[in-house]
Amino acid sequence: MMASRNLPTTPVVILARPQMGENIGATARAMMNCALSDLRIVKPRDGWPNPGALPMAAGGSEIIENANVFESLADATHDVSFMVAASARRRDLPIKSVNPRVAASMLLAHGPDSSASKLGKQKVLRTAMLFGPEASGLNNDEVVLADVLVTAPLNPAYPSLNLAQAVLLMAWEWRMAAHLTETSEPVPSAPQPNMPDVQHASIQERDFFFQRLETALDEGGFFNAPHMATTVKRNIRALFTRAMPSAQEISTLHGVIQALTRQRK
Repeated sequence: MMASRNLPTTPVVILARPQMGENIGATARAMMNCALSDLRIVKPRDGWPNPGALPMAAGGSEIIENANVFESLADATHDVSFMVAASARRRDLPIKSVNPRVAASMLLAHGPDSSASKLGKQKVLRTAMLFGPEASGLNNDEVVLADVLVTAPLNPAYPSLNLAQAVLLMAWEWRMAAHLTETSEPVPSAPQPNMPDVQHASIQERDFFFQRLETALDEGGFFNAPHMATTVKRNIRALFTRAMPSAQEISTLHGVIQALTRQRK
């Protein structure tokens, strides 16, 4: 295995709509530098496999060869319960924003050993780092699926990183946080609330619930101002995402929707 034996389970790296194969290859090299191995690619512009990726991957060629491709971000997060989204710009969205160092400590705090393994569940949920396409970065619909927005305090006159640089920055911060944890050195982190040991819903499960809720609200006439519908939907998604619902709570919410729509009909 490529991951270090002494480090916790590594986060997934997800590239949403990447454009150039060379940048995907450079991303794999950055991942290998920091012992990350699970690369997931969502709708690559130039298809996959891409001949430009392997030469740039250098020692990370195995990561490229084992990369998984998905048609949607929801599919790529089928086993992810906590995700940070990297962006060079802040968003007008009700989502928590932190720097890469704090994000790394949060990824560690929400790692697989904190819920599913304690409960003896077969399905072990992962953490993930999400990165957008080179030209435009992540769009708001992608950002709102994440639990946390990560923005690095770089030069305000030019804060943009290329794809592989952004991945290396986040991967390095995660590796340093994990290393400090292993050596019992203090790790800079944000205060974490005490949470019960529950199986958190995956991001894919959350997304399915959001779609069902939005459909029910739409059919009920809730979105009566079409020009505001997109913003309101994102705010609703952010509200539930901040709550970090468990799989059981998502199931209960589906039952609520079922009861309300049945009564309406």
